[in-house]
Amino acid sequence: MLDVVRQEADTALTPERLRAANIHPDTRLATDYLNHFNEVIMLLELVPSMPDCLEDVLAWEPATYEEHFVRSSYRDKDLVLAAFDAAPAGAKRRFLVLVAEMDTIMLDALAQLRLHGGTPLGGAVAEEAAHLLKHLVARTAGVMNGVAGEDESSTQDAVDALMTR
Repeated sequence: MLDVVRQEADTALTPERLRAANIHPDTRLATDYLNHFNEVIMLLELVPSMPDCLEDVLAWEPATYEEHFVRSSYRDKDLVLAAFDAAPAGAKRRFLVLVAEMDTIMLDALAQLRLHGGTPLGGAVAEEAAHLLKHLVARTAGVMNGVAGEDESSTQDAVDALMTR
């Protein structure tokens, strides 16, 4: 059934329709996926001063781009999935590499937080993970918005380019 929906949505991958659904028309990626990481970053930042947030952090699990949208109530998720299927190989590869890096950081942080939870070391782990993830989210947003290519010079350049659009 999902394949039929994707095929139907694929015929309408016009730049106007993609933009209206918050999908970049060139990369065919929707930055809404980054909320999967942004939410846990906010919680990680709270852990040192509010250890009660640790339980919510520990509930985090990796989710692929497709899983995120299938589970979401995103209005245009079928279009998002069809666009992802049609995304240019280079942008998709760079995106997936960064997502794998963010997943690894989070999984490592979760393992450490399970061991050191409400201790000062746990707070430091949470802060460091949030810091690393913020930079990777910015780089990923650059890739998703078509401003960070193969020869990306820096995260800041990608962020600056986004801000001037």
